[in-house]
Amino acid sequence: MEAKWLEDFLSLARTGSFSQSAVERNVTQPAFSRRIKALEEWVGVALIDRSSYPTRLTPAGETFLAAVRAATTSLQTARQELRQAARADRKLLRIAIQHSLASGFLSRWLATVPIEAEDFLVRVHADNRHDCVRSLEDGNVDMLVCYTHPTLPLQLDPGRYASLALATDTLMPVSKAASDGRPLHALRGEGKQDARHLSYTPEVFMGQAVSLALAQADPPLRLRATLESALVETLRSAALAGLGTAWLPRSLIAGDLNSKALVRSGADDLDVHLTVTAYAERPLTTGRLRSVWDLQPGKP
Repeated sequence: MEAKWLEDFLSLARTGSFSQSAVERNVTQPAFSRRIKALEEWVGVALIDRSSYPTRLTPAGETFLAAVRAATTSLQTARQELRQAARADRKLLRIAIQHSLASGFLSRWLATVPIEAEDFLVRVHADNRHDCVRSLEDGNVDMLVCYTHPTLPLQLDPGRYASLALATDTLMPVSKAASDGRPLHALRGEGKQDARHLSYTPEVFMGQAVSLALAQADPPLRLRATLESALVETLRSAALAGLGTAWLPRSLIAGDLNSKALVRSGADDLDVHLTVTAYAERPLTTGRLRSVWDLQPGKP
């Protein structure tokens, strides 16, 4: 028996519709029906009365529903108690951080945090911004660190979560340098050929941020996408290899700019200014995370 079958069963008991519950559980209706059937086979009796609409539970299904609800409540209570116990342990600091900040910014920021004085064990979960937010909302981490922009807000309840600006950063267009020191892939050159663009996938935050720069470009940029990735490190490597222009965080490529391995490929009016922001539930910021939260913002 799989735990997801119980969640399927609870959904079906609530909606009375196989199709509606399949959408709710993010599976196809045939797959959802097979999972309910597999649950019935595991229990050994019919749980669903399929002769009526909306779908109803059989008497055995009603009895099983009560047991599933009781078991679910017990598991959720145990989960909450274990999480509270973990949060009471000052030695564990769980951070969800956006991929693009994990490799450079995180270590520099942690060097300013009194983790040794507080005897913190830092556990880092790097992911895309959307999934990092989910980790915070689900209680799987204590703190979220990510890029923010005024026109790309996070859907977090300000009454529940406190925020703190840790640093500022700039997303800037860069390219490998040609032998004469100029960008190999300039965004506005003398030729008519479109510039080769190393782009983010459109659904990720960085892709949305770059779209702000492109929308404001005057005259409009002529770009030809040659590589697409959700990961900033992938685009950095591609830019260093000379494959095109990419918008990369200044904090990540500071060394590349100093060594001239990468150079600016467009004017600074194409930059996107970002803030590195931390989020945590308000009780934590005045409790065991207070020493971290009271730090003054720095720069990456």
